[in-house]
Amino acid sequence: MRRNKIEYIFYLVAFMVLIVTPSAANNVKTPILIIASDSDFGTYTGEILKTEGLNEYQIESLNGGNITASYLEQFELIILAECILDSNSKNILQKYVRKGGNLIAFRPDKAISEVFGITPLEGSISDGYIGIDTKTDEGRGLTSETMQFHGAADKYSLSGARIIASLFSNATAEEKFPGVVRNTYGKGHAIAFLYNLPKSIVYTRQGNPLFAGIEKDGILGLRAMDLFADGWVDNSKNTINQADQQMALLTHSILSLSTKPLPRFWYFPEDLNCLVVLDNDGEDSSEADFDPQFRDVDAMDAKMTLYIKDVEKVSTGWVEKWVGKGFEIAAHPDDTQEAEHPTWKRMDSVLGDIKNQIDQKYGLTIRTNVNHWFVWPGNDADGTKNFAAQAELEAKHGIEMDGNYAHYDINSNQGVHYLGPLGINHGNYNGSGLVMKFAHPEGKTINVYQRFNAVYDQQYMESEAADEFFYSFKGLMDRSLNKGIYSIISIKAHNNEYHFSKEPLMKMLSYAKQNGVPVWTAEHLLDFLKMKDEATFTEMNWADKTLTFKLVSPLQNASGLTFLIPAKHVNTALNSIKVNEQDKPISLQKIKGYEYSLITVEPGATYEISASYK
Repeated sequence: MRRNKIEYIFYLVAFMVLIVTPSAANNVKTPILIIASDSDFGTYTGEILKTEGLNEYQIESLNGGNITASYLEQFELIILAECILDSNSKNILQKYVRKGGNLIAFRPDKAISEVFGITPLEGSISDGYIGIDTKTDEGRGLTSETMQFHGAADKYSLSGARIIASLFSNATAEEKFPGVVRNTYGKGHAIAFLYNLPKSIVYTRQGNPLFAGIEKDGILGLRAMDLFADGWVDNSKNTINQADQQMALLTHSILSLSTKPLPRFWYFPEDLNCLVVLDNDGEDSSEADFDPQFRDVDAMDAKMTLYIKDVEKVSTGWVEKWVGKGFEIAAHPDDTQEAEHPTWKRMDSVLGDIKNQIDQKYGLTIRTNVNHWFVWPGNDADGTKNFAAQAELEAKHGIEMDGNYAHYDINSNQGVHYLGPLGINHGNYNGSGLVMKFAHPEGKTINVYQRFNAVYDQQYMESEAADEFFYSFKGLMDRSLNKGIYSIISIKAHNNEYHFSKEPLMKMLSYAKQNGVPVWTAEHLLDFLKMKDEATFTEMNWADKTLTFKLVSPLQNASGLTFLIPAKHVNTALNSIKVNEQDKPISLQKIKGYEYSLITVEPGATYEISASYK
């Protein structure tokens, strides 16, 4: 009797635990599951989705214990990063798709080729090109030009799949292989990128990891630009933003597979199609030297970041005055003493020292950074090669945005303008107009944003091309505003070169103002991006042609948070939108071939959204 009573109590407690403890399935609040690890850039997939505004995902490890058939069934779409599958995982994923699930994979294990309707061939293509079929739903609105990818892509033949994009060994090769394919498998659908997309995006944006710590371009000083030498960048593609086009192809693939219309956050605040950031390296100048440029910029309703190298030449009162006007004052660390062979140890010391100086003198915490001469160390503390060493050092010191990637190639041994043409066709040689976080060489995301200084005064001053300096800016802005080649454009205008840059800079600021594009500090952009990236979509439900969900925005910001609702889904069209039971007008905009309605809300709150289709 006593034993039965004990057993009864045991089972009662166990039952109560089952009720109180949430299961993995009960925690599913998003439609997208990413199966990935920090290796092979798998978890960087989340950074891509955040940049594309698809903040409705969660990440699980393949070996984390949750990857069961019943758990996967809770998600309508799974993204599988590059990995080797055991037989159990293979069977679970095949069953998931066969029963009606949707799967996207990056360089999938050949063991599940059948799911994607492809047959493995011998060989692979490394650092080749991809060409999108713009006649497909996934490819519409994207470029038809071939684009670089980095890393390896496996060769396959088709066995039921249709091609979304093709692989080529070079930009003009006639022989081609499937590059991105789509297949129907059982009741479900599967899309395979036959190269590792997140890895390629990182390598396109950050450069060749094998060049870390090596002087490549012959310009004095080790810099991030050395990572793009020896043909790493096909500069004839700069104006199409190669990395961004391929991220958009992933977005289109996700939308095409989704069984419900998926909301996205917009790249920019409100309904803008472009942003501008202006910064100034203070070098050895004093506050009296800065005043004319600061007054000119302020008079144009623009703001600017000043990176100070010598705090002794700038008073607390001057800093307080301009910070009070919305300008940013940050540090310009000087490690040029070892510019040719910068080390982790000394750069660590230099960063920490000037950070303390800025804090003690001005009471400011530096959050964005540009080094003097763009010095970029290529090794970790233990000497291991690391093309993201500078970003890791910045993360260590609490710096959240880096601006050391810039367009400068004067007198390089790589040939004339190896980073790309100047003037109206000046583009983004890192393949992106967007600001994203860095990744470690093994693939783990680093909590530091990479802001590319595209429009660099010294490049044009040494080329004696003031007009082209303005037109480089105009070309980037026009493509962003009118052609969907979206860019956050960073301008660098040194104070000690203001004699050259004043006239073209004022034309840039005037052109931005004329087009309603704000000019921000780097810190302003950082705060906006953090706010956008921390916002989420959750608790989605699609029933009776109505999509309901919560928009949760934990961070406040002076700029509006804009989200996009697809204008069409399957055979239905958007009919009405409600935010907290209030009707909102449907304002349609075509974005890379897909139509959306844009809705702006005030950040720092939670909203109940309802979108009805008919």
